Amino acid sequence: MRTVSPVSCQSHTRQRTHCHAPKKAAKKVLIVDDEALIRYSLQHFVADEGFTVFTADSGIHALKSLEEDRPDIVILDIHLPDANGLTLLKTIKEADPNVTVIMITGLADIQSTVEAMKKGALDYLEKPIDFEKLTGMLKAMKPDGSAEGQAFFQDDFIFSSSSMKEVVRITERLATKDDVTVLVLGESGTGKSYLCKIMHEMGHRSSKPFVEIGCSNIPEHLIESELFGHEKGAFTDAKAAKKGLVEIADSGSVLFDEIGDMPYRMQSKILSLIEEKKFRRVGGLQNIQTDVRIFAATNRNLYELVQSKKFRLDLFYRLNVVTIEMPPLRDRREDIPLLANHYLRRFAEKHDCQCKGISERAVSALQAYSWPGNIRELKNLAEKLVILSKCEMIDVDDLPAVLCASRKQEQHAPPMALPAGGDGGSPEQATGRPLNTLSLKSVEVEYIRKALEMAHGNQRKAARLLDISRDTLRYRLKKLGIDSSAYTN
Repeated sequence: MRTVSPVSCQSHTRQRTHCHAPKKAAKKVLIVDDEALIRYSLQHFVADEGFTVFTADSGIHALKSLEEDRPDIVILDIHLPDANGLTLLKTIKEADPNVTVIMITGLADIQSTVEAMKKGALDYLEKPIDFEKLTGMLKAMKPDGSAEGQAFFQDDFIFSSSSMKEVVRITERLATKDDVTVLVLGESGTGKSYLCKIMHEMGHRSSKPFVEIGCSNIPEHLIESELFGHEKGAFTDAKAAKKGLVEIADSGSVLFDEIGDMPYRMQSKILSLIEEKKFRRVGGLQNIQTDVRIFAATNRNLYELVQSKKFRLDLFYRLNVVTIEMPPLRDRREDIPLLANHYLRRFAEKHDCQCKGISERAVSALQAYSWPGNIRELKNLAEKLVILSKCEMIDVDDLPAVLCASRKQEQHAPPMALPAGGDGGSPEQATGRPLNTLSLKSVEVEYIRKALEMAHGNQRKAARLLDISRDTLRYRLKKLGIDSSAYTN
C-alpha cells in the first residue's frame, strides 16, 4: 500500500491549493473531509497524480467550491459536521450529473455505502485510505471525468444501461463483504440468482460451494430435512444420517431463492441461521456451527407479506439490511439489442444454425414489448427463433404475433383482450364500469378472472383465451394474488 506521511496542518474553512501544478490543463478534484490529516494526505497524493486539487472541510464550503471551481471529481466524506454526505451527494449529482463522486466511509458504514452507490457514487474509500485503490480509481477516469466502459459482458450478464451499471457498482462493493447478508429484489426472470452467484464468485469464498435453494420448489414437509439434514432414525425412511444443503455449503454461500415463499414455521430457523450461524438436523440434539454467507432473493413484496402475517417481521428486518433491486427488462430497453444478439449467436452455435443476426425492424419490435418474463423470456424466444428461422437474418415477420402487436400499440404491454365470441368484449362490458374509472391493474385482474371462469379454473385453457403462454399466466396469477382453484367446478 502506498502511504503518505501525516503532517500537522492548520485548520481552514476552504483551501484552494494547487500542489505541484501540472504543466498542462488537468482535471480538477475537490476533497471534502473535516479531518485535517485526511485532507492533507489526499490533497498531496492526488496532486502528485497530476490533478488540480481543492479542499473543503464542511458541506457549506464544498458547495461554494462546487460553484466556483467546477471540479470534475469529488472525494466526499459521508460524515460532515454540518451536512449529511448522502444529501450532499444528491445535490452534487442534481447540479451536474457528469461530476464523478467517490465516497469516504468507515468500515461500519456498509448500509450508507450501498445507499451512496444507488444515488450515483462511482465508488468508495474505506478509512484508513488505501492509496493504491485510489490510484486505480483515478486512472479509470476518462478525459471527460466519467468512468470507462460502455457495455458490460460476463456470460449472460450483459448491459449498457445506467440502471444496471448502478447494480454492478453495488455488487462489486458487496462481493468482498463476505459477512454481509444481501437481499435481491426483482420480478421473475430478471437475473436475481445469477447476480448472487456473481457476487459469490467475486468474493473470497469463490473456491467454496455456492448452493441455491429454491424455497418454492421443495415440499413443505421435506424442506427442513433438505435444508438442515437429518439424523438416522429421525423419521421412517431416515435409515442413515444425511447432511443438508446448508451443511454442504459450509465456508461458501447459500442463496434462498424466492425467500417470500418460505413456510412460516421455517422462518425462525432461517433467522437463527443468519444471526447465530448455527442449525440443528432433524432429530438431532446438538447445534451445528456453520460459516456461510447468506443471499436471499424474491419477486414478492415482503412488507406486504409481513402485514398479512405470512412473513416474520424480525426476519424481514434481518434480511432488509442491504438490498439490491434488479430492474425489469422493460425499464432497460437499451440492453435488449445486446441481449438479443448475444442469445442468437449462442443458440446458433449450439444448434449449428446459420442465423447471423436480427434486423432493425425486429429489434424495434422487441424493444416495444413489455417482457413480463424478462430476460428469461427473451432467452427462450431467441432459442425458438434460431431453431425455426429459415433465413440468416431474423426479421419482424419471424417474431410471434404478440410482439408485433405490441409494436403497433402505444402502450407497451401484451394484448390481454379475450377473443371475439368469448364474451370478453370491451373493458366496459367486461367490468361493468366506465373506462375512466379503471386502472390497468383492475382491468387485467378482471379479464384474468373472466378467463378462469370461462375455463372453469383450467390454466391452460384460460391462457389460450387470453392469448398468452401458460407460464405468463402463472406469473400474473402469482403477482396479482389470484387463486385459479377458486374457479374450478
